[in-house]
Amino acid sequence: MHIVPIPSRIIYYDGNVGQNAVITKEIITDASLGEEGYIIRTSLNSITLCAQTDAGLFYAEKTLEQLRLYSSIPCMEIKDSPAFSYRGFMLDSARHMQSVDEIKKLVDAAALFKFNTMHWHLSDDQGYRIESKKFPLLNEKGSWRESDNFGSMHTGVRYGGYYTHEEISEIVSYCKERFIDVVPEIDLPGHTTAIISAYPHLSCRKEQIPVQTKQGIFEDVLCVSSEETLEFVYALLDEVMPLFPSERFHIGGDEVKFNRWKECPECREKLKKLGKDNYAALQSDFTAKLISYLKSKGKKPTVWNESLAGGDIDRDTTVQMWLDGKKHSVRHANRAGKVIVSDFYHYYCDYPYHMTPLEKTYNFNPILKGIAPVMSKNVIGVEAPLWTEYICDFDKLCYMFFPRFAAVAEVGWSSREKLDCRSFERRFNAVTPLLEKRGIKPAPPSHWNPTLPERLIGTIGFFKDKISISALTNSFNSQIS
Repeated sequence: MHIVPIPSRIIYYDGNVGQNAVITKEIITDASLGEEGYIIRTSLNSITLCAQTDAGLFYAEKTLEQLRLYSSIPCMEIKDSPAFSYRGFMLDSARHMQSVDEIKKLVDAAALFKFNTMHWHLSDDQGYRIESKKFPLLNEKGSWRESDNFGSMHTGVRYGGYYTHEEISEIVSYCKERFIDVVPEIDLPGHTTAIISAYPHLSCRKEQIPVQTKQGIFEDVLCVSSEETLEFVYALLDEVMPLFPSERFHIGGDEVKFNRWKECPECREKLKKLGKDNYAALQSDFTAKLISYLKSKGKKPTVWNESLAGGDIDRDTTVQMWLDGKKHSVRHANRAGKVIVSDFYHYYCDYPYHMTPLEKTYNFNPILKGIAPVMSKNVIGVEAPLWTEYICDFDKLCYMFFPRFAAVAEVGWSSREKLDCRSFERRFNAVTPLLEKRGIKPAPPSHWNPTLPERLIGTIGFFKDKISISALTNSFNSQIS
């Protein structure tokens, strides 16, 4: 049967389900199913969905929805449960926003493929996207930029906006009905140009700066030696947390430049008091305070892997691995910390298929090399991120996300021994009508796995305005293995 993700076990019996078969649902006790597993039993006269929880019954219904694409359903038993407890996608709404209806379409697709988390990136250098009643300048100034200058994309049009509390509540409720947890991200202490543009006193230079109009990693970050900065961030978290019932809260921590701290007398003095000579220790100290604060509010903090550069952090904090040459995430897992894998070279869906073909995404093993076998359980799941610097319309977003979105979903749900990329491609093609019904147009199959020459040409085309050809070639060579 063409089901995505592929179930753990299917046993077929003689015959097909009759047109008048009665559908029933049952809550049962079966520890092997866990919190999200289910059983579907079909016979000539009945279809029975069984699970220990409402979430399990919901996933059974999603499988049945795919089965109904066939003119007849065979008599069979499906027993299914997930490989990983965390299965998510990340949507960047800071660079370019999506409408509430568009987000709902992605949530419906996530539910179809049994994702259980939407990681919502809502603050970055290019805009702050949450309505703030406590800090109105975050919206008046921080939510708007003067134009778009992303790569070869240039407009002279002011861009911006934010999601109201009512819109956020609508999306969170919509996700909850589909057993999807919404994890907000406010990136701290870097990627904070939009926040600083609204409140310059939070930076080391305390100078007025504009919201960024282009992609990149920028010098201006929060001044982490200032108690005023810390108090502001605590107050901001207090405003945002009630909007998102999720236990998890993401505080970013990636790509922080230290130049402003190096020139700041207060930051230099703070580093001296810490007895450190590496400015990453300032980020670690700041992040540790935010982690402690979130935990005091009943939240489970999540950070990007760079947050470990200054040393180990609280083991109760989940680390999201994206680009980690120094294996900080591996060390965190080996000391019993939890890790989510969203590897840049394999799971980032905003890069073209020339750089990240479908088969490369699908075949990646999220159990990172170097993690001791006994500690592999600390990799709690996978996530498919999509950043939107270069994606400003929904059709382009869907083209980039699908089918790689579904590939990561299958890796997160199905057992490793069941995975087969060619099988996945056939099955995904078969369920594509369910996506199209939801207004989602995947990339055509001819684009999924370019040849090696096509990959090289396409990658050069993507990066030609951004980095040198020699650097591009080196980057490409590091990826093709």
